[in-house]
Amino acid sequence: MKLSAKIICYHLQKSFSIHTSRLDTFPTLSCPSCFEKSMPLQDGRVYLITDPDFQPTFHHPKNILFLMIGKAYQNYELSQPNMCIIPEDLPVNTVFNKLQDIFILYDQWNQSLMDSRLRNASIQELLDLTTSIIPNPMMLIGMDFTIIASRGWDLGDLSNSVLGSSENTWDIVDSLKQDPHYEEAFYKTGYFYYPGNGLTVPSLCVNISNNDKAVYRLMFSGGEVPLDDTFGFVLEYLSQMVSHALSTGIMHNRDKAFPLHQIFISILTDPGADYVKVSQQLTNVGWLSSHMYQCILIQTGLIDQKNLTLNAICNYLENTIPASCATEYKGNAVLFINLDLCTMTVQEISDKIEGFIKSSMLSAGYSRKMLGHFNFHRQYTQASVTLQVGKRKNPAESIHYFNSIALPYILEQATRKLPAYMICHEKLLSLKYKDEAKQSHLYDTLRCFLEHNQNIAHTASALFIHRTTLLYRLDKIKAFLDSDLTDRDEILYLLLSFHLMDMEEENQNTNA
Repeated sequence: MKLSAKIICYHLQKSFSIHTSRLDTFPTLSCPSCFEKSMPLQDGRVYLITDPDFQPTFHHPKNILFLMIGKAYQNYELSQPNMCIIPEDLPVNTVFNKLQDIFILYDQWNQSLMDSRLRNASIQELLDLTTSIIPNPMMLIGMDFTIIASRGWDLGDLSNSVLGSSENTWDIVDSLKQDPHYEEAFYKTGYFYYPGNGLTVPSLCVNISNNDKAVYRLMFSGGEVPLDDTFGFVLEYLSQMVSHALSTGIMHNRDKAFPLHQIFISILTDPGADYVKVSQQLTNVGWLSSHMYQCILIQTGLIDQKNLTLNAICNYLENTIPASCATEYKGNAVLFINLDLCTMTVQEISDKIEGFIKSSMLSAGYSRKMLGHFNFHRQYTQASVTLQVGKRKNPAESIHYFNSIALPYILEQATRKLPAYMICHEKLLSLKYKDEAKQSHLYDTLRCFLEHNQNIAHTASALFIHRTTLLYRLDKIKAFLDSDLTDRDEILYLLLSFHLMDMEEENQNTNA
């Protein structure tokens, strides 16, 4: 295996005191030789030199490491790249044997990687075999934070899981997705240095791409070997082996075969799914038709889409909320919770998710709680509607509940084909126009009267008018509407009409 001048000198310094000029980091050197004046220099060699009169020239071939041994070179001027001095009078064979050991170490490592691939062994084995070369903690991670393999990295119980899938590690994912250095790293080619942030350590990394898009990252953190360009080509070489293993499907991803995931993906993607069969499947995994369920739709933002954190979000939710199933659907996370099996109260669930949503700059829509197996797709639709309407009505809020948007949703549905003024109570609309022209306050008086359940005293107090004045206005209103305001359906229609006209005014003001 060919090595670079820099990595050879890195290993030599462990045994000898050395001085070097600028050293190449590209692997071009294959074997050591003793320098002889009568023999021409060959490209790609490490030459051991003991001749004190040796002078390199610019006519020498490139890709040569000159290794000069002896006290005579103590004050030698290092005028060219790839020159290394060992300023001790050592036997040449001592240094030569050390060089041979370095090349043998890497040849054996390379052969072990080849053998591993021929045996179709795991990616984890590739990382373990590299311990002899790079003993630092090492990890292969998907860009969606799936941990494919790791060695020596302090991950707790997260091996072959998803970084950020627990309360202890979500802060790391949250810090990474907001880190501009991490975002820039998506577009890096070759090895690169990632400086880390307050929660993550610096590391040397290589992106592994598919169709010119980074999908995995191989990296090692600080330790015995430096995080500079010394071991960059070694990491790149290992990444090629890892890429081959990935292409053969050897990886540990989130277990999509888990029955609940299969069931809910089927429910979400097929509105016409056989719910009798679905009910049987759910019963088989302990989710019974006698249980109460809730659906929460969590919408990711642009920053999550860029950093591919959806998988981490789903795993975090499942690991944080007992008796739950989180699936990825249309770029968002859909969480179904079995409220009967969950060991947390509804309030505890709400508090836990709300804190996570707000800290992660996400938004969520909550469905109502429903009994049994036959409403799951409707619950998803309800959560989706909640999120859509809630974000329009209260854009500053990140959490939306269906009960809070039910009335606006009904009004929006009522005006999908006809505008509000064509749906609302006709005589109420005429009263509004007349009131605006004459400033008689009849429109607002009627609204207040109905909203106070037709209570004379409460209405007069709310309007700051005398009881007699209120009764006078009500007589005029009843005469105009040709109604005694006792019919319940008419009262409901009038109240809805007030809301419809409010909505129309709000839309006009928004579009103005």
